[in-house]
Amino acid sequence: MKTFASSASTETNAAPSLVVTALTEAGATAEFTLARLWRPQVDESRWLEFLEAWRSDPSSRGILSARNQRGGVLGFVPWWRQPDLEHGQSLLAGPFVVRELGGRPLVRDSLKLALDELSDQLGVQLRLIDGF
Repeated sequence: MKTFASSASTETNAAPSLVVTALTEAGATAEFTLARLWRPQVDESRWLEFLEAWRSDPSSRGILSARNQRGGVLGFVPWWRQPDLEHGQSLLAGPFVVRELGGRPLVRDSLKLALDELSDQLGVQLRLIDGF
């Protein structure tokens, strides 16, 4: 499992960095809880269908998960590769489902940094669809 560098702040009194990794089977339950806070109408069967679809082609799509140092889930973002007329391939990402615990967008920024790193690794253009 790839772990992405995710310190979203360079200030001297910066909040601790988050751990951003690909979503795992073990983490899926906690992400479901966060998804329900975001969209209460999403039931467990819909969540499982969503996960199955995202896991069906791991080379072209996935879900990044942000956790604090104690392992608590603070956010996730789905991503997928898509043919792009202008760039050849693009990495699309969104929506960002996050629970920020302060005034700064640490979780969102950490996920964005991991997406930047992923797009660099894949050699594709990153395009966010979440209005980041």
